[in-house]
Amino acid sequence: MVSRNLLFVQVIALAFSTSLFGGLGEEIRIACSINLEQMSLLMGFSQIGSLVSFLSLPFLSKRIGPYSLLVMGILFSSLSLLGMGLSRSLVLFGAFFLLSTLSGYLYGTSNVMVLINLEPKRTKTNIPLMHLTYSIGGMFSGLYIAYLKRGHWYYGYYQMALLYALMALLFLLFRPQQARTWEKAKYQSLGSGFSLLKDSGFPRFLLFLITVNAVEYCAIIYPLAYITEVLGGGAKEIGSAIGILHASIAFSRLLVIPLLRQGASPKRLLFVLSMVSATGLFLLSGSSSLLLALLSLALLGLGIGAVNPVSQVLEITQWPQDLLQLANLRSMGSTLGRMFMPLVVGLILTTSSLSVVFLFLACCMVLALLVLLRSSF
Repeated sequence: MVSRNLLFVQVIALAFSTSLFGGLGEEIRIACSINLEQMSLLMGFSQIGSLVSFLSLPFLSKRIGPYSLLVMGILFSSLSLLGMGLSRSLVLFGAFFLLSTLSGYLYGTSNVMVLINLEPKRTKTNIPLMHLTYSIGGMFSGLYIAYLKRGHWYYGYYQMALLYALMALLFLLFRPQQARTWEKAKYQSLGSGFSLLKDSGFPRFLLFLITVNAVEYCAIIYPLAYITEVLGGGAKEIGSAIGILHASIAFSRLLVIPLLRQGASPKRLLFVLSMVSATGLFLLSGSSSLLLALLSLALLGLGIGAVNPVSQVLEITQWPQDLLQLANLRSMGSTLGRMFMPLVVGLILTTSSLSVVFLFLACCMVLALLVLLRSSF
């Protein structure tokens, strides 16, 4: 099916585009006069775009449906990538970074819905496979980042903007006929779009997601800054770090696919993955050499890699009554965590070091694990 294949190609494009900010962080900070503390503020502030998308999604879903939201998210992402490549100041880069989170929310919420609607019987395979495809793309993005760091960093944003525009066009050209049957109103009112919050087990699970996604957001960005600013790594070292991190993420996601198909408990898998993630962060906080940092990154990738696909399988099987609401609340959880966690990290950096940041993130992961254990499902 063409639409399904396009979804997986777009996931690879997403892996390349999301590697730009972390991998080219040093070049962006120099070009736009941004320090490390301001970068933390930028990461938190940008999530306002996701919050706007979250509040508007029930309204939009009644009118245009998941497939149209998918195309809209990709188109606006193309514009935001182009704008970030053209930016040479904190304010301008921040504005387009804000737009990127708004459009990324629309895409991130709708792409899973489209995949489920295309092949509902293959949900337990397709969702982990999509995450696996993303991490495989991330492995090769390390080579791409290393290439960009030797030349003009903004070329990467221009190229990704063009690729996103092309993908949006292809999604429009190969729109599946059955997509029209998805264009149905899901909510009678704004409040009915968040009724899962009344479920006894869902709020704790959502708190777990908020914390874990916030840790993942920071754990992918700040280790690269640590390798650059503390360990003195250059283009080769950053490219290797990105490749190693995504290779371990890919292995983690590949490993859980047969486990889930054989009936393994998603909750138990999340317990193990969270423990591995916390261990990787603890080791990273004490890394005094590049080799130890890369090994810690590999362990971190093994942990965080499969958390999202496993948790998505858990929520779809546990609360199958409203998939769009699940997708929206999941994205909202990520937004809240990604809004506040970088701000806390920024405060830590004003008085301490990146090593302390990694210790803090590890403790957050342990707390998330305790919340998960107390969940009633």
